[in-house]
Amino acid sequence: MIITGCGNFYQTIKQLGSGSFGSVYLVKDLNTQYEFACKIISKHLINMYNASQMIQSEIAIHSSCNHKNIVKFYSYWEDQNNIYILLEYCSKGHLINPKTQFTEDEVFQIFHQILSGVDYLHQHNIIHRDLKFENVLIHEDGTLKLCDFGWAIKVQQLPVENVMCGTTEYMPPEVVSKQVLDFKVDTWSLGVILYELLHGSFPFNGHNQLELIQNITTNQLLIFRSDGVSEDLINLIQALLIKNPELRPTVQQIYLCKWVKTNMKTHNIFNHYENESLKLKVKQKNIALKVVHDVKYLTPNKKMKTSHDDVDGKSTNSINTIQSISTNTSPKQNKYVDKFFNFIELFKNF
Repeated sequence: MIITGCGNFYQTIKQLGSGSFGSVYLVKDLNTQYEFACKIISKHLINMYNASQMIQSEIAIHSSCNHKNIVKFYSYWEDQNNIYILLEYCSKGHLINPKTQFTEDEVFQIFHQILSGVDYLHQHNIIHRDLKFENVLIHEDGTLKLCDFGWAIKVQQLPVENVMCGTTEYMPPEVVSKQVLDFKVDTWSLGVILYELLHGSFPFNGHNQLELIQNITTNQLLIFRSDGVSEDLINLIQALLIKNPELRPTVQQIYLCKWVKTNMKTHNIFNHYENESLKLKVKQKNIALKVVHDVKYLTPNKKMKTSHDDVDGKSTNSINTIQSISTNTSPKQNKYVDKFFNFIELFKNF
């Protein structure tokens, strides 16, 4: 089948998937030979389900995004029967559970890319509302990219009126119980994804929809530590799956948890939230210089008082040590406990 749009001709190669309103095909530009994913949406089905506003919102939100961990939106057009959306093609399919369990390091390598995409969305006041394995695509170069913005919303003010949407296994209690919602909807889904990466199953299950919803809203999640899984990771998952959204971490707070900070440092990934947090602390209080015991580390051509000189300018026989005087007169802070169980205490000062 040949598809014509925006002055270009595309040859359909194979079907990649299907949804409520149409299908996604792998297509090739006959002029450049570049491959794309083309989402073909039936106008008949749009009208049947009164989904015109939903499709317009999807196009508006997705086309506004520009991030390495979000599938690129190239163009869209329509004819008498269909709406066509031309997207970046991710040749390695979507995220799936492997035959052998992921290691904790592999879990981080996957999770931090998903987190980066969600962080971008939240910074631009977008809630995805349908984060799941099937909506995390894998590019040819191995980069993970979020897709499918059919349920995404651009937030004008909080809280947001609830619409029960997405995939139930990834829904938080406030969605399945039809309460108002906010950005914490996505962080719950991140917790489900993290649990699934680690265990190969969902944290909450049920024999039917009603039982699943009951378990999501009432069952307490207990995660037992297994070999090769750190306590910091377990703490993070349990925090993300807290039923009260007011106690659930934001994306920024996820970046500031011990497990993410440690792994980002290990893999030399810049953590902009940790950097901003440090700069904020420096602004809020004076930081004393550390004592330097070796003159080779001192800045040259700077006149500095050493213990060789007494107050009268006379030399002493003590070792050469630079004196440092703190100007910090604020009360001594309590020791910072970097655990997610005490979530409110942990982050109330940020």
